Amino acid sequence: MQPKQAGLIEERKGAMMLMSLFMALLLIGALYYILGVGDAVIYRRIMQDGADAGAYAASVMGAKGMNLHVLLNVVMAVTAGILLVIRSVEVLLEIVIGILYGLVATVVLAAKASALIAVLNPVESTVERVGDAVEQFVRVAHEALDVAHKAVQHGYPLLAEARAVDAMAFQAAYDPPVAGGFVVPLLGSRLPSGGRGLPIEEQDVGILCDRVSDGLSNRLSNVSSKVPRWLLRFLGGVVGQALRLGKRRTCADEVVEPPRRVIENRRDGTQVWLGHEEFQYRAYAIGRDPHENHWQHGERGVRIAQGGEAHGRNAAHQAHVVGRLAFAQAEYYFDGTEHKAEWLWKQKWRARLRRFRISRNWIPSGLLSACAGARGGASLDGLAGLCDVARDFSINAVSAH
Repeated sequence: MQPKQAGLIEERKGAMMLMSLFMALLLIGALYYILGVGDAVIYRRIMQDGADAGAYAASVMGAKGMNLHVLLNVVMAVTAGILLVIRSVEVLLEIVIGILYGLVATVVLAAKASALIAVLNPVESTVERVGDAVEQFVRVAHEALDVAHKAVQHGYPLLAEARAVDAMAFQAAYDPPVAGGFVVPLLGSRLPSGGRGLPIEEQDVGILCDRVSDGLSNRLSNVSSKVPRWLLRFLGGVVGQALRLGKRRTCADEVVEPPRRVIENRRDGTQVWLGHEEFQYRAYAIGRDPHENHWQHGERGVRIAQGGEAHGRNAAHQAHVVGRLAFAQAEYYFDGTEHKAEWLWKQKWRARLRRFRISRNWIPSGLLSACAGARGGASLDGLAGLCDVARDFSINAVSAH
């Protein structure tokens, strides 16, 4: 027995097979792990792409809504301008007729003045009737345009939500793994007057007629012609004065409706600029369970490689819930250098992706108060550092003016 045992101990045949078996198991485990990590990377990439697409789609709808407000403002100005021109001509005729009546009292020009009065009176009456008809049209048109403004303001945020959900959950490029998603704010930004919608508000009625009168008089003064420049400037001044007189009959609240402008301040009085919450959309994409479809193989391979059973739930596996969520942020903005007063008169609204930040509205007010107090105390350096982190993840900073 002893020689056999000694030979068995010294026997070396099959040693490489045992080593190869262990190496094969190690390589198979590594291969499973690599496949699982690759699937996880692809899963996360498509999830993030879906969230980006949802946030950007919502911001595009927001930009389209703002451009549509611009179009409605321009249509309001054009219709009001037609009425303003007619009323201004009517005022000019009344002034001329009044001057002619004064000349009738003279002996030299009485005959010619009477002849001109006979010609201009019917013209003035016709212009007045045309003006009354155009005014009725403008009343109806502006009421419809005002309703359209309100519909766009409150309807486009809902369209943005629908478009974002469609981009995330119903596009073959992202589904699977994206199962659904949503964007916030659902109903649009908070408005100073209450409620939610696109960040616009009513402007003064006089602004509408001021823009029309200034535009018409400037066009006449700057027209290219053989007529002397001084004469064009004189005519431009006369037309401008006539338009100002015509505004008294045109720019009344019961005739024209006010245009829209980008909101100036929040309800608390703070100013609103591009980059603030009012122009932001945040998308949240929700992924399918990794056990579904072909993702189950890679996910199961990771568990096996980590020493878990095929249906086990180890600690690392619990983190897959976080991996099923993706976040993205985008905004719509005015792509121009004009003053804020011009933002709703030029169709330059665009959309772009932004770095995701936590909304300032989600940070507890008590923390913000503590941050404000920590700024002046040297013993609160740790809290001040935490406040800096909260500030960096908030949207309080202005990205563009």
